[in-house]
Amino acid sequence: MNLHIGTTVLIAAIVMAGCGGSKIERPGLVYGCPIGEDQKISSKEDLIKAKIETAGTLYNIELIDLRCAERAGGLRIDADLRNNSREPRRIAYRFRWLDKDGMRAWDDESWKPLLIPGKTLYTITTRSPAPEATDFRLVVTDQDQ
Repeated sequence: MNLHIGTTVLIAAIVMAGCGGSKIERPGLVYGCPIGEDQKISSKEDLIKAKIETAGTLYNIELIDLRCAERAGGLRIDADLRNNSREPRRIAYRFRWLDKDGMRAWDDESWKPLLIPGKTLYTITTRSPAPEATDFRLVVTDQDQ
């Protein structure tokens, strides 16, 4: 009898330990970021490709991480950009805000200039401008070209 109880407790502990480290995402979110129903996101790289758009060619600047969190009053976004060059790079960025149907939820933002020193990581942090803005695209353009 004791052997049966001990085995049951051991199996339950193993199952609970295996489930303890997994993060459960809500439907429509990947890594905390919203995705469309037709998007297939299987990695952080896929998410970054789906959320960033470049206006022209972007030299030596790379979006290396993207974090999203739903907060009271909207969506918070942190995007890490890295300058792979030794020289400082001038870029500009803006967010395009979308509603749950993929339609524009807010007027276009103005371009925000940014100087990223050589071999440096810079984090852009923003919040959605309205509750209807439930998705986004980060648009980046090179100011040095």
